[in-house]
Amino acid sequence: MSYMFAKFDRQKSAKSTDLGSSSSEETLLDLADGLISSQPARGVDALASAVTVADGSAFGFGLAVAATTTTLKTTTPSVVTASTTPTATATPTATKLPAWVSSIKTAAIQSDVATAVADGTITYAELVKVFSDVASSLTSAKSTLSATQFADLKTLVADLANGVSTSAYLTALAGSLVGGSKANATWTGGAATSVALGNLAAGSTATQLNELIGKWFLGSDLPASRFTLSGYGTYTVSYSAVSKPLFASSGPTMNDVNQGFIGDCFLLASLAEVADQNSSLIKSMFTDNGNGSYGVKFYVNGSATWVTVNTSLANGGTIFNYCGTDVWASLAEKAYAELQTSGTVTGNIYNYGNSWTTIGNGGAPEYALEEITGASQITDFCSAKGSWTCNVYNSSLSRVGYSAGLSNASVLNTLIADIAAGDDVVLSSYTNARDSSGKTTLVAGHAMSIYGWDGATGLLQVRNPWGTEPGQTWATTFEVSLATLLAAGDVITVDNVGAGTMATTKTSSTGTTSTVKAVADLAGGATDPTVGISLEATATLFAQSIASVTSGTSSTAMVAMSLTSVTTSTLASPLG
Repeated sequence: MSYMFAKFDRQKSAKSTDLGSSSSEETLLDLADGLISSQPARGVDALASAVTVADGSAFGFGLAVAATTTTLKTTTPSVVTASTTPTATATPTATKLPAWVSSIKTAAIQSDVATAVADGTITYAELVKVFSDVASSLTSAKSTLSATQFADLKTLVADLANGVSTSAYLTALAGSLVGGSKANATWTGGAATSVALGNLAAGSTATQLNELIGKWFLGSDLPASRFTLSGYGTYTVSYSAVSKPLFASSGPTMNDVNQGFIGDCFLLASLAEVADQNSSLIKSMFTDNGNGSYGVKFYVNGSATWVTVNTSLANGGTIFNYCGTDVWASLAEKAYAELQTSGTVTGNIYNYGNSWTTIGNGGAPEYALEEITGASQITDFCSAKGSWTCNVYNSSLSRVGYSAGLSNASVLNTLIADIAAGDDVVLSSYTNARDSSGKTTLVAGHAMSIYGWDGATGLLQVRNPWGTEPGQTWATTFEVSLATLLAAGDVITVDNVGAGTMATTKTSSTGTTSTVKAVADLAGGATDPTVGISLEATATLFAQSIASVTSGTSSTAMVAMSLTSVTTSTLASPLG
């Protein structure tokens, strides 16, 4: 399993940053120092003043540097109110309500619910009104939630599909708010640290209920404003609303992904790949609530899981994924941070809850692809230098298959067919390379999208999630042979969501891409996996192994040491 964490290898000289580095604060991820590459990618020497970051050795820490803090005009989200359209009939007729509505004992709750279900469908605005009205009544009465009120809310949640239609998104949100969730343990709200929150219960205060509404329906439980990058320090961001469309007129594209100041290349390379291969899947991730908030759907252990976010972004969308003409990639990135409140699902062992620290210090592309697409199968092709091994995982990321001794030709044919079918393909790189013009192509400990195959050259087409910016020192897209990746000890991860959606193999002119001609710093060889071990267990063992490696050791050496000491599935270092 590839576990990426590449740090910035690009110099953001054109952009200064205002991250507020605090050298007096203790680094939260001392144990993860071994995940960081020793190469001073992207201006690490200037970190304190210009906050330029390097590209680490954890697939997910292919950091991109911070940008100038931009203060954008904050817009107040429009108020969502339930509306009804009068029926144009001469004589109004009574609407028969589901029987369970009459069992609600609190008059105000019953009235709101009766209005909501009258047309047979419960909407987002109607559910928000039910919960908000209860919170308002507690504030007005200076009281706490009574046992009767709590029982009435549980009745509502239990019957959202009983004689009435409610979306899976809203059903999940209401269930988490009323029925409880691990994510309810804390509230962050964009503060430096989280505070205790807790599940709703009889005796809950109006403040607690309002925060639960904010967490699940309004997207106001923002990730912590203070975050730590292992080996670099602790920094602070501020939030401001961004008034850009969810998608540009052309829809989601991989060019909307431009990785910023944290090591989440494992996530952003996967988002870019899915946007390019299966843009409809990106669109289906989002539910527009009509008030400046969006539901974002991920899959955890094969099950759909929703997070709600608003358009308030760190430093106005200039510090992490740089949003250009639309915000979907930045919202997905923020939602992924908020998703971690329920427990780590990055493939990394470090979890600081609803925090950029959690997703910004590396992770595994296998996790990201599964969580974005809900694929029923994830496959890793792992270099064993002379040949390829193959690990197959199910939607819960438990290994269900393994084979070895695969030839370069057979794997290439498989990848060509996968790309043509619309499957998503992500590279976990363990080597550094430059093209003939001196621009960086492959980056050790970094995840990148394999978006096509050039039939004219026989090379794979790769995109770096760092994207584009003035004065960049890396090639955003380039071509590389599978033989080069085999020699470098790389890992290629593929899902199975294409189902033939792509009619032909994607190609592009070699004149618009760089071709890798030199490879250096090759990673160590891989070991054969132990059949039956889960991906999560493998990632945990791997991360524990490399955590003890000194920060002065090269990323490739860390990979080699880890693969020697951990006789489990082949993993890349945490990618970013």
